[in-house]
Amino acid sequence: MRRDRFNAPLTEEEQEFAEENHFLIAKYLRKRRLPIDEWYDVVIFRYCRSVKRWFALPELHKHSFEIIAFYAMRSAIGHEYEKRRRRIQTISLDAEVPNTNHLTYKDLVASEDNITL
Repeated sequence: MRRDRFNAPLTEEEQEFAEENHFLIAKYLRKRRLPIDEWYDVVIFRYCRSVKRWFALPELHKHSFEIIAFYAMRSAIGHEYEKRRRRIQTISLDAEVPNTNHLTYKDLVASEDNITL
């Protein structure tokens, strides 16, 4: 994670503010229909960063903190989806290869019997 002023630990005042508005995390995840137990760890760091930004950048106060936090959490979720999309997918050798008329991946694996040199 980058080292900058928005990734520093929360001050006592920021911690109190974050606690008072913590309900926004559950509100946002419910709105997006995402399970809290699965997505909390994804959004909490961006939420805390949005608290830091709220205190550091007074120009953000022309918007509600809820909007600032929601945008931050939306960004975190978008990055997580992108990260998941790039992961290598595990498949079974018994799975069918798409568009091959029921050919499985196991059928494609070469054995010593059918290797030609």
